[in-house]
Amino acid sequence: MSKIDEKYLQQLRAQDLYVSDPFPSGHVLAEGVWIAKPSAVHGNSVEGYNGAIGDMQIDAPEVLLRHTKEGWVVLNQEHVPVMGEGDFKNVWQSAQEAIDDILDFYFGNKARMNVINERVMRNRTVKGREGKLN
Repeated sequence: MSKIDEKYLQQLRAQDLYVSDPFPSGHVLAEGVWIAKPSAVHGNSVEGYNGAIGDMQIDAPEVLLRHTKEGWVVLNQEHVPVMGEGDFKNVWQSAQEAIDDILDFYFGNKARMNVINERVMRNRTVKGREGKLN
């Protein structure tokens, strides 16, 4: 849909979050970007979450940011094909609200990440990831 203005993406990068290149036009997630928190960055995390993007280790789920007909969508969906425990899809009227939501997920309200952490500890697996926790 709409490209994400660089000034919003820069707010995420300023917190040392990883921001992917936008998906190309014509892609099902056109103009959307993946955002992730590297393990080296302090903030909310999930114990035992050993994800990676290339060579970069991450310690929390990635989120997708994109603009749709609904509005600005922030999506974390580790359960497929339906949403599961800890997954969320938040729709915002402005890009700034979406950015604030992402920053809150990684650096603010720990209760949001705790839902995922509790699921991981209870099941001893990370949904959406191969293998079990050590």
